[in-house]
Amino acid sequence: MIYVRADGNSRIGMGHVMRCLAISKELAAKGEQVTFIIADDGASDFIEKSGYKCYVLGTEFTQMEAELPKLMDILPDKAKVLIDSYFVTETYLKKVKEKCTVFYMDDLDAVPYPVDCVINGNIYGGDIKYNVPMVLGGCEYAPLRREYVEARAKTSPQYILITTGSSDPYSITKKILEGIVMRPALMEKSIKIVCGRFNKDFEEIKAYEQRYENIEVLQNVLDMWNLMSGAMLAVTAGGTTMNELSCMGVPVACFSFVDNQERIVSTYVEKGYAYYGGDYLKEGDEMIHYLCNSLEELVQNEDLRKFYSDKASRLVDGLGSVRIAEAIIAF
Repeated sequence: MIYVRADGNSRIGMGHVMRCLAISKELAAKGEQVTFIIADDGASDFIEKSGYKCYVLGTEFTQMEAELPKLMDILPDKAKVLIDSYFVTETYLKKVKEKCTVFYMDDLDAVPYPVDCVINGNIYGGDIKYNVPMVLGGCEYAPLRREYVEARAKTSPQYILITTGSSDPYSITKKILEGIVMRPALMEKSIKIVCGRFNKDFEEIKAYEQRYENIEVLQNVLDMWNLMSGAMLAVTAGGTTMNELSCMGVPVACFSFVDNQERIVSTYVEKGYAYYGGDYLKEGDEMIHYLCNSLEELVQNEDLRKFYSDKASRLVDGLGSVRIAEAIIAF
């Protein structure tokens, strides 16, 4: 049995849970049983529908040290535990490691990690010097579902794809749409918008379908790889979606709206794998203007789109979850 400690809810979205599910699927394919442990029930139904048992601690996900008594009651001695949360502390990880073998999914390099293995599948993950027995770093360990590899043979690009993640606290999706409809060069294209399950503006965004025949709004998309395979370009926030789109060879205009996304976006842009769309925390609503400018440039320049598509597709091969699962089992 391998345990996964991750959270997903309206406040933090579903990114942590989704990438752990990708790894869990590969673990299960290799004969391992996987059980999830989460603080609240924000993601419990989704995890259970994905085929995994799920313990709900009934705790506050931002206060992880307070959950330790309950967690220790669930975890057997010498279990393998995959932890994916930005709210871990050094004390928390030390306590879990006293009882278990600990694998930690990192994006931030924020505190010393007293664990057995750190996994950082971001574009900069291989550049960080972790003081742990094993490090799985860089895009070769990007935890994607196997379906992204199978869908890489894409159809001819048809539409602009917009996705901002499971939650959208700053209403960025709605603001992007407001900017796009004012630009004829963008409105000549078909546009598909993916609204996350916790997007508070869903009804307002959905209304755009009635006003504009070229706009389609989707929610609860279970096969993002198929949706990405038909995209001529995409708009996305930094995060796992960046690696998914790269694997699919979709040129990207990327932006950030939380601190942990900024490093992903800036590294992608600095290394020439994506087109810059802005930083909402620094630029506010002015970012929407920059992002729409980037979109127009990509729409109107086929050579530029091909450059980003070819380069990004060589960065991510989509087999990171397989490599992570193999490493966890073999450790």
